Amino acid sequence: MEDARAALDPDDVTVVAATANEARPVRRLVPQLRLVRAGIGLADLGAAPNTQVAFSVGLAGGFDPELAPGTVVIPREVAREDGVMMACDAAWSAALQCASIRLDFPTVTEPLLCAAALVTHAGRATWFAKGFAAVDMETALLTGMVPRVAAVRVILDTPLHEISPAWVHPRRAAADPRNWREMAWLARWVPRYT
Repeated sequence: MEDARAALDPDDVTVVAATANEARPVRRLVPQLRLVRAGIGLADLGAAPNTQVAFSVGLAGGFDPELAPGTVVIPREVAREDGVMMACDAAWSAALQCASIRLDFPTVTEPLLCAAALVTHAGRATWFAKGFAAVDMETALLTGMVPRVAAVRVILDTPLHEISPAWVHPRRAAADPRNWREMAWLARWVPRYT
């Protein structure tokens, strides 16, 4: 039993969030965890986390039209767009899944795709047909940096309600009047999922 607890030592975890919105609940709810705001696609990550475990946390784009916004994805595996599949840490993923279910969040464990850009329209259907639940832009990149990776992603947009790819650059997107309607939708829903 002691070995199992040692394997799940929160002191050996770095939580990696791309944006301030994704980092905020971690800082508020578990301030004792080491937290790094890494930018979209890890663009602002200066150095690899210096822990054995990295949690990739934040929002995701859903592929399955049956999964509603707010569904928690704790994937068993994560893949890059070239098809290389990597296992997420089984012990941490199981613990995170149990916690999510205990908190009564709808939770799935299907694979997560890590893409270089937002996946929209027909791309969502293509990846869903390959068995993926959702997409982010960071998790698979972490797998080469630390020995153990787990992910907690919350679906924001879905095939039934997509957001514009412009939101990869939020400040630029917010300045464009064509995105203001979406901005109002995001302002309403993002705080609920982060």
